[in-house]
Amino acid sequence: MCGRFFQVCEGFESWEQLGMDGGRLALEPADEIRPSQLVSAVLEFDGKLCLRRMQWGLPHSGLSRPVINARSETLADKPMFRQALAHRRCLIPASGWFEWRREGAHKRPYRFEAPSPLFSFAGLWWPPAQSLPNGAVVLVTRGATPSLSKYHHRMPVALLGAGARNWLQRGEISGALEAFRVAALPSTGPTQGQLF
Repeated sequence: MCGRFFQVCEGFESWEQLGMDGGRLALEPADEIRPSQLVSAVLEFDGKLCLRRMQWGLPHSGLSRPVINARSETLADKPMFRQALAHRRCLIPASGWFEWRREGAHKRPYRFEAPSPLFSFAGLWWPPAQSLPNGAVVLVTRGATPSLSKYHHRMPVALLGAGARNWLQRGEISGALEAFRVAALPSTGPTQGQLF
């Protein structure tokens, strides 16, 4: 599960840094992005890329919290995600994410960063509606790589270049980043319960 991520956008000005054409990229840096907050999402309309601010998390009747992640292995099988997978894929620019690992009686936060300072999470989006004025996005997740599985059994699908283009063009997930730096955060940092 990815329940919090960050965008460090210093020095990032172009779509090329996400491996795509499109001119200037106007991201807002954020040290801590939580579910239900607005995030920057790259959508494709008529073959052109655009950047939109959308809510992270899709409200779902019967659930007390919005759905923020979708398992890549079951996207095509789940009615909630099937149409979005076929017609509404997006990229969520990011610099990394956080996970918590139980250590004794406490959970300790860890920060994950890619060697590339800016990459994208694979995502799905929903258009604005009366109850969702900014529309919504969810992050696509996968099983964790062996080196990250000791922190959590899932991780976001992180893409660069051709992998990002392939995802937007309705291809399979390919070119996912596998290598990440891991840093333990101070134990006085935010607790997982502070996410929501």
